[in-house]
Amino acid sequence: MLLVFPSLLLGFAAYCSPGENGLLGIPDYFGNTSDVIQTENVSLKFPSVYKGTFGEAHFRNRRGILELAGAIRCTTGRSPFAYLRYGCYCGLGGKGWPKDRVDWCCFHHDCCYGRAEQAGCQPKTESYHWECEDNSAVCDSLEDKCQKMACECDREAAKCFSKAPYHRKYLLWPDFMCGEIQPLCRY
Repeated sequence: MLLVFPSLLLGFAAYCSPGENGLLGIPDYFGNTSDVIQTENVSLKFPSVYKGTFGEAHFRNRRGILELAGAIRCTTGRSPFAYLRYGCYCGLGGKGWPKDRVDWCCFHHDCCYGRAEQAGCQPKTESYHWECEDNSAVCDSLEDKCQKMACECDREAAKCFSKAPYHRKYLLWPDFMCGEIQPLCRY
């Protein structure tokens, strides 16, 4: 994972310091506060209301992930880091049986990205414009098929997260606890 998202993980490390209160030294970022993530070259702020396409050319290869992060913040009010390593499917990869409704949201998001990839799109890197309106990610103005598919996947995942109870015990859940049996995506 470090090779794929080095700046994202460095930002997470910079955001967390051992002196803060929270689970395992991780700050309590599950509320409605703004997040500031700083690394050597980058400073990102996830405010409560913002336009969807953000970042600079430095992030071009990961912008689709940033769009998802913004949709999560817009819809749930939580930091996207709350879902980075949650359960068996939130974050990179995924295996086993989803642990709860949040994890099922991530499973369905993975399936949605799979459908987009089957259609010839690259949803993990697809940049698109969206807006945050009334705690909902809106991407109605998109005409490009791949942008529309990526945005719809992210919008649905964020909406799903907003309706699912969050259980802190599944944060940083170890993969070996996920098992081998897994559900199938419906295409």
